[in-house]
Formats: sequence, C-alpha cells, structure tokens
Amino acid sequence: MSAQRFAGDVHPGEELTPMVKNASRAQLFLFSAATNNPHRIHYDREYAATEGHPDVLVHGPLQEAWLHQFVADWAGPRGRVVALTSQNRGRAFPERDLTFKGRVKAVEADGTVELDVWEENDAGEVLMPGSARVHLPRRGTEA
Repeated sequence: MSAQRFAGDVHPGEELTPMVKNASRAQLFLFSAATNNPHRIHYDREYAATEGHPDVLVHGPLQEAWLHQFVADWAGPRGRVVALTSQNRGRAFPERDLTFKGRVKAVEADGTVELDVWEENDAGEVLMPGSARVHLPRRGTEA
C-alpha cells in the first residue's frame, strides 16, 4: 500500500504511478480453483487452442481485482474506492507484463476524485479501460 493521498494534493491531469503485474500459470490454475471457475481456457493450453487462443488466458475477474488494487493503493489507507467500472476488451496472457495506469480526471470539493484507469499489455494495447471514483481525506481530518 502506498502513502496516503489527500484531496487537496491531487489535480486533474495528474498521472498515477503505473503498477505492473505478471500472472504465472500456477496463479491462473489456483485462481480458477479459488473462484470455482472450471473453464479450461485459463489453465489448459491445448484446450485454449481449440477455442482459438494462442495460449491460456488471464481471468477477467483477476485483472479487475488488480485494477481495484491499483486504485486502492493509489488512494492510500484512508482513501475509499467508491466505484470502479471496467470493460474487458482484449486477451491477456500469462507470463507477460500487464501494466495498470491512470489519470486524475476531476477533483470535487468533497474530496471525491474521478479517475480514468486502464490496463495495457506488453505491446501497449489497452485491454481493460475503466473509470473509478475514490474519496480522499483532507489533511487534518479523520477518514
């Protein structure tokens, strides 16, 4: 988790520090087990090929969980993710970097911050665009 951000310290246009994730094949298998998702495209390369994929796919919900982690870490321990939306528009593959990025879109007087957030693959293609609303505390106040 990062340091606490405060509403008065962020400004529209500010870039969020990127976060990089890289899913291992074992992680995909375990995520399938933990989420009770038996679809073989997430852990069986030969089966994934029968559905037209060059490799197994990283789960959309895992990518969205990482997107949430990215936003929550940026907001800090007293920040609160109010809303997060995303669209899974591309295939993500294991053992390849996925980079989560964002930009401050607006800061409201009550400390609510609007963010544009997204995930890119290692070729720079946006796989998961989204938006978030977070509430940040003001300096000298309780969360």
